[in-house]
Amino acid sequence: MICRVILGLLMAFGVGAHASGSSGSAFVPFFTDADWAVTELDDPTGLAPVAVVQRFEVRPGQCVSQPPFHDCERGVERAELGEAIVRRRSADTHWYRWQVFFPQDFEPAYPVRNRHGQFVDHGTGDSAWAFEIGSTGALWFGSQFDDESRYFSVINERDLRGEWQDVIVEAVWSRHKGKLNVWVNGQKRVRYKGVTCDRCQIALTYGIARHGVSKFKEQYSEKTLPVQVMYYLAAETYADDPGWIVVPPPAEPETDEATPENKVIEETIAESENGEEKGGDQQGPSGEESVVSEPIAVDSSATIPVQVDEGSAEVTIGPDSESDSASVTAPQTVEGSDSASTLGNTEESIQTIEVGAEAESDKEINKTEGEEQKLSDNEAQTASIEEVENAEGALNGVAPQPLPSDTDDRR
Repeated sequence: MICRVILGLLMAFGVGAHASGSSGSAFVPFFTDADWAVTELDDPTGLAPVAVVQRFEVRPGQCVSQPPFHDCERGVERAELGEAIVRRRSADTHWYRWQVFFPQDFEPAYPVRNRHGQFVDHGTGDSAWAFEIGSTGALWFGSQFDDESRYFSVINERDLRGEWQDVIVEAVWSRHKGKLNVWVNGQKRVRYKGVTCDRCQIALTYGIARHGVSKFKEQYSEKTLPVQVMYYLAAETYADDPGWIVVPPPAEPETDEATPENKVIEETIAESENGEEKGGDQQGPSGEESVVSEPIAVDSSATIPVQVDEGSAEVTIGPDSESDSASVTAPQTVEGSDSASTLGNTEESIQTIEVGAEAESDKEINKTEGEEQKLSDNEAQTASIEEVENAEGALNGVAPQPLPSDTDDRR
């Protein structure tokens, strides 16, 4: 009873409390009275950033009860330190930080739930949120104040032991507009907004707290819980942002950003290259007359019909009226640079037809001018007729048989 009274005084006034880091906050034994439970010693890990660390040890049967914390009756064993000042519900942001080291031989004992860092609600006598090792061996952060499941994995089992883990918590304790953010080793592991507590009389405790001891004894009556030992650096708490989380500055613009002069040069080069590409892919028709490009319709068989500008000639290239239905419906296929050569040959043929017609007219006019002129006109007529026949053959040759539609559809 005397021990419990002294414990209550320590909790109320922080007498004999452990100083926590550089924040000046006081932490006292939290329902922990064994001499071996919490001690300070030189760093046995050889990896701590400071020379002196805190050692926590819990043994079977190590419990203290004082309302509203009935540890022995509820099957809870502790070796913990807790904040001497209990925070009330408010819209203020609170910051917490500690470092923890799990030795390689640290042995959890599921179904016992090992908690290593708790935000205890003194209004209810239980945790609002806790860092806990469950059946998988990973360290989780989860809510405890109601029946909803809010759990976040923060350290997996393979990374848990043998190194110091840096934990930072940003919290707003509220029944309506709360907030929790957790970073582990500089990585953000928890982002939560919503209700964060019930009575919201929150104080941080850290060390070792084994919950579910009674359940373990029921399932394994012949077994004894192991002795557990682990190490901490003293916890720190702040009501204002201590600057632990550094937001990286915005990325600086690249120093080799193009100047306006360089942009003009690059655009000129790009236009030149585009012009060369267009000139190499398609050549315009020869002659003084210009040809206006019209939109080309492409059917489902991916073929392109040949079109001739009405202003450049009076001859229309189309399917033979005596051909079958497939030849009528299938447009002519033009691929790549063949399109330019086809248009060029078509215009040459049209010009040849016009020359032949003019020669025919001259022959009829010059029939009366003598035998020498008649002979010359006949020779011209003969040459023109041959050119006309050649042109007609060229025109008839540019209408190939249509490609099977199934070949293009499969592509």
